[in-house]
Amino acid sequence: MICARCGKPLEGEGMLFCPYCGEKLAAREAASPEAPNAEARQWIQKALAVSSYPERKKILQQGLAACPGDREIEWEMLFVGEPQKRRRAMDFSIIKCWILDIYHRPKDFSEEETDRMRAQLFDAPELARQLERYADPGSRLQEYLSRLCREYLDIFLEGSNSVMGNWFGFQIGSNRDKKLAAPVAQMIERIRTDEKLSPERREQLWKTLYQAYAAKADGKTGYLDQCLTKDA
Repeated sequence: MICARCGKPLEGEGMLFCPYCGEKLAAREAASPEAPNAEARQWIQKALAVSSYPERKKILQQGLAACPGDREIEWEMLFVGEPQKRRRAMDFSIIKCWILDIYHRPKDFSEEETDRMRAQLFDAPELARQLERYADPGSRLQEYLSRLCREYLDIFLEGSNSVMGNWFGFQIGSNRDKKLAAPVAQMIERIRTDEKLSPERREQLWKTLYQAYAAKADGKTGYLDQCLTKDA
């Protein structure tokens, strides 16, 4: 078993949290008939050790060549996107969590682009195929959404100068939970009113984003709750 957050191998049975990063672990592998592949695990660790997504994709593809059909490598591939046909000045589509940008900067995308990116959240064929390979697809889907939300906060919000007030890579002041609250609240409200998602999917997605914020803010959700109350 490999931690979905830090990519480190987890030895032993019955663990509820990753001993390296504290990530909550889904109790799914015990019911799975497919044993973990040690070589595949090494490829995943190697891929997650690099920050460049094109390089990460290349390593994962090499891993699949060495371990054809390995489900954990293929699962990891879900978090690497595909470049869009219409090139932008800054193309982040190789980073899968970027699809959540439709709720952060909706005006930047056409209706067609928005529909295509939204579909990646629940209806992507490759996601459906991977979910079928696990004993508890519902928990696996939740893990997929949770990781997308965490990575979006890490890369596109906390890594944003305009959100965090960074200066030459240094963060001005602290209050990370306060700085993230407003953009996350806007995203949550847009998810709540996205009629192209079913009510059940809207609830699952916005609650997952809320939980990702709570984890990033060390459980301090007061600022986010205030922003959501103002927008209500």
